[in-house]
Amino acid sequence: MTQTQADIRATPILRAAQGPILTSVARAPIGVFDSGVGGLSVWKHLRATLPHEDFIYVADNINSPYGDKSESWIQARMVQMFDWFVAQGCKAIVIACNTATAAAATHLRGMYPDVFIVGLEPAIKPALALTKHKTIAVLATAGTVSSAKYAALLQRTVLPELNVNVLSIPCVGLAERIDAGEADNPDTLGLIANYLEAVKKANVDVVVLGCTHYPFVVQHFRALLNEHVKIIDSGAPVARYTKDVLSAREGLNPKNEKGSSQWYASYITPDTNARWAMLTGEQDVHVQKITL
Repeated sequence: MTQTQADIRATPILRAAQGPILTSVARAPIGVFDSGVGGLSVWKHLRATLPHEDFIYVADNINSPYGDKSESWIQARMVQMFDWFVAQGCKAIVIACNTATAAAATHLRGMYPDVFIVGLEPAIKPALALTKHKTIAVLATAGTVSSAKYAALLQRTVLPELNVNVLSIPCVGLAERIDAGEADNPDTLGLIANYLEAVKKANVDVVVLGCTHYPFVVQHFRALLNEHVKIIDSGAPVARYTKDVLSAREGLNPKNEKGSSQWYASYITPDTNARWAMLTGEQDVHVQKITL
């Protein structure tokens, strides 16, 4: 591991590990939130990294997509969700949605100072360590790309002396198609091809998936990009980060058996259970309706 990569992993952990010891709530669940099914890609990394933890996953898919919602609307909605997660006794809450993180994470940390909150941001720092062509692309929702938090991330990480060009591409409509079960639809493939045109022209060698939905169509990105182009997302780093902070704060679940998962969505269709089972790889998935 290079010094740059080590810094990427260690710096945020030192800040979050300063929170209160979590021994008394070590057996409590971890909440995971997304506006739709995209966050299930993060849940998969969390489950693999934290096999003994219990999870509560909530998809606010009746209001999806969040990308076209105002910052004030997202903040108010996230407060409703966090109040519910806190009422369930969650010891940590993972915002597995880049758009919700960009719009509401700072607001939520101010409102819930005693809650261990994990937000997502596009994996630009790892991309900077990987690029050889000095050009990376970030594929995200319009809400993420236009947010002040994303602008601050670029300013904080893409320093002038690095001489790296960042191509930010708002992939309008893509997350919605994935949520609707249309990941392999010809129109979806056409959208992906359209968004990758700029990537191919710019000699990009690292593509950052800045939306948790996009790992579910990574095979389509891969098919259209040169084999030397690396594709990365935030799922694995977020899972490692969550584990490291819980460990530092003595909050890992001490049980030896596999943890459970509870599933909730604000909108349910007849094929919801089957579709979530396919996306998670779990055999027994029962999604309950949540009304908030």
